[in-house]
Amino acid sequence: MSFLPFPADDELSPESVAALAAFQAEHPGPISNLDRTLLGSAAVFESYLGWFRARDEVVPFLGERAVDLFSLALCRAYGAPYPVAFFEHTLGDDADAPSVTEAEGLLLEWGAAIGSAPTAIPGDLTARVEQTFQPKLRLALVAYAGLMASVCLFTLVGHVPPEQGAAEQ
Repeated sequence: MSFLPFPADDELSPESVAALAAFQAEHPGPISNLDRTLLGSAAVFESYLGWFRARDEVVPFLGERAVDLFSLALCRAYGAPYPVAFFEHTLGDDADAPSVTEAEGLLLEWGAAIGSAPTAIPGDLTARVEQTFQPKLRLALVAYAGLMASVCLFTLVGHVPPEQGAAEQ
């Protein structure tokens, strides 16, 4: 059970209704439990939409799969069931034993390090990341990782439940 409010459509403020409409214009389909929870405050919901913009910065350089692998590694290390279920569902069979490129392997290692001990990332790992990814991409990746960590924290503290059957689909 969620610790945070899970507002029904008729409980949303006019600002949240407008934010949801704008979101669904770009992302049609049902909204997630996370989005539903965030809609309890239009300002909070809109703040967390930064995740999409940060993701849009890195996907053209790395591809969606690599970003999803990076995200999954970070979320698993963080111990956050909601985003783990999301990325496991997104990656499908690739979630548990992916065949990865050298860059994807580095992203998996770095994502796990960020999620488990962001202030203790080994120097050799940082050096390999620096050698592999240009400065602008590193900036975007660190920002994205920070937003992903925020999602992990929000879902953990808020006890936001994964969608029914998300991990099994």
